[in-house]
Amino acid sequence: MENLTIAVVCPYYPWPPSVGGVENTVKTVSVELARRGHEVHVVCSNLGVTPMKKISDVGVEERDGIIIHSLEPSGLRVGYARFLKDLKKTIKSIRPTVVHSHNLHPHLFQLARWRSEFSYRLVVELHHPAVTIDTLAGKVAFPFAVWRLRSTRREIDAFVAHTSLEKTWLIEKGIKPEKVSEIFLPGVPLEMFSYESNPSASHNLLFVGRIMRTKGLHILVEAMSNVVSRVKDVSLILAGPENPDYVHFLRSRLLELGLEDYVCFVGSVFGRQKYDLMVKSALFVLPSLREYTPNVLLEAEALGIPVVATKIGAVSEMMVDGETGRLINSGDSAELGKVLGDLLLDDATRTIMAKKAREFSRRFTLDGAINKLESAYLGLTEQA
Repeated sequence: MENLTIAVVCPYYPWPPSVGGVENTVKTVSVELARRGHEVHVVCSNLGVTPMKKISDVGVEERDGIIIHSLEPSGLRVGYARFLKDLKKTIKSIRPTVVHSHNLHPHLFQLARWRSEFSYRLVVELHHPAVTIDTLAGKVAFPFAVWRLRSTRREIDAFVAHTSLEKTWLIEKGIKPEKVSEIFLPGVPLEMFSYESNPSASHNLLFVGRIMRTKGLHILVEAMSNVVSRVKDVSLILAGPENPDYVHFLRSRLLELGLEDYVCFVGSVFGRQKYDLMVKSALFVLPSLREYTPNVLLEAEALGIPVVATKIGAVSEMMVDGETGRLINSGDSAELGKVLGDLLLDDATRTIMAKKAREFSRRFTLDGAINKLESAYLGLTEQA
């Protein structure tokens, strides 16, 4: 395939400590595209998505083969959505063949307006905002943003939908089906299948993600009372960047329930450190109240760890209930506690689920996803 110049526009800096689903997707996909020989530029603000503070200087640097353009953000924002100062100047200097825009944010409509002027093909990845918006300001602005999307859709060459759920939503909003490519991103690196796990060797429960209310960890804490009463050697590890107020609330609740000795907060973990935690776990738990496509769930399955997750977003497309783990109702601590206890006391079922989880996750490899994305890019550039 011919090498392309690709500008990836994402509101927040996609390297730690800015950790989130979109940021992880941007980093993983950009690094792989660069490894395949494409010239990849990531254009973003110099802020972290958690907690929206400065994490780098304004300027240009190179990391992992990616050229990163950190721009000063505008003071005006709606939820997580911000304008990026000097975005047009930066895009003009890059002279991209393809611009790949993330999220339903103001920069999308700017990039659509400049598309003809700079002669690039515009690919849009929205991360299903109807599911993922979690701020009041974002919810208020959402109908207007969708209206703008409808009016701008002719200036957008292609959409990337992670799931059939999102593809259906896009088509309902007036996007032509032939413009939508269903590609699950970022996917699972092949190296993960080389790790060895033994979920029957411990009773460790693990959560990895942002420690914030929408992840439903207070529900998991409540469920632990049931689990501890049945499984005496159980432990729960909570890993990820922490919202201080929410962590304080969780610690207070643990003290009230007498569970402080069963739960450990370990902070942010990345790469091998994260995988090592996973392979030592009996179950991966995702009790989220709001979620779309938590890639960490697929990572757990690829490592051979059964998952217990809530029936929200597109989670049901990422696992098979009763085979690779269990799906439960969101916000139900009693059901969560019972399911966790039942599985922890059934080593044989966890072992079978672990094998099926690893087999199932092979449908979502990073290599396969990037092949599809490259083909989509190539199809667009050949039309130019």
